[in-house]
Amino acid sequence: MEPEQYRMILESLRNGIYVVDPERRILFWNDGAENITGYLRQEVIGRFCQDNLLMHCDENDQVLCGNGCPLLETIHDGKPREAVVFLRHKEGHRIPVRVRAVVVRNAEGTVVGASESFEECHAASGCGLHSAALKVENHADAGTGVSDRASTESYLRAFLADFAEQGGAFSVLNIRVDELEQFRSAHGPQAVQRILHAVATTLRRNLRDNDVVGHWAEERFLAILADCPPENAPRVARLLQEMVRGSAISWWGDRLSVTISIGSTTVRPGDSADSLVARAADALSGCTGNGDIKII
Repeated sequence: MEPEQYRMILESLRNGIYVVDPERRILFWNDGAENITGYLRQEVIGRFCQDNLLMHCDENDQVLCGNGCPLLETIHDGKPREAVVFLRHKEGHRIPVRVRAVVVRNAEGTVVGASESFEECHAASGCGLHSAALKVENHADAGTGVSDRASTESYLRAFLADFAEQGGAFSVLNIRVDELEQFRSAHGPQAVQRILHAVATTLRRNLRDNDVVGHWAEERFLAILADCPPENAPRVARLLQEMVRGSAISWWGDRLSVTISIGSTTVRPGDSADSLVARAADALSGCTGNGDIKII
């Protein structure tokens, strides 16, 4: 095949692929990269990947675009690398991706750049929704894109029915966007809608297929974590906090972000939907500051 045919194949792949020169200036950006990140070719080609573009970070929200960048390390030593990192979508939310970096060499074997391929992945594997939850008719909340409150309540009752019949602990996270009224006063209602959508998408993208996220009240979200005993809930809560903290929307030349506080509880025998939500709300009320986590 001709070189242009190879290029057309790479352009059309669903996996994201981009190529950089030794200074990490972006030379190539395919359809998959556009779809996963939200950035079009014309917005990134010619820019440097370390210029606060995708803001790759680890699960502790430590930015990797400096010395921790897998692409930079591969350029330096020529060794391929794989990692799970979290990129920031153009709309502001965080997405977990699996990346693989390899060097690009010329005919003489000299390193002339590097290529990174990436695909979206969930933070943890899932096995599909429980049997009762599969019967729930889900409706998306218009503003945030995750399940609306009525659907979330239906999922909660379904998880309880499965727990009563089959066992298997699940946990509930009551999630509050901190200081939303102050955010509204400073930036207006449209900015509030944008940031809530970014928070909701970050929560959804960083949980498993068998977990549920719903918009519970304006500043509140409820997450139902399937097959999640109490000892696992804090790790998930911390991951979500860090990913939301690293999310940001573009607003009149600024980058705006928020934090979340989380109250968590795990299902107990005899629980109802009301008692579960109330206990998670009690845990949240015990949070002593922004970005706090409380487990009951």
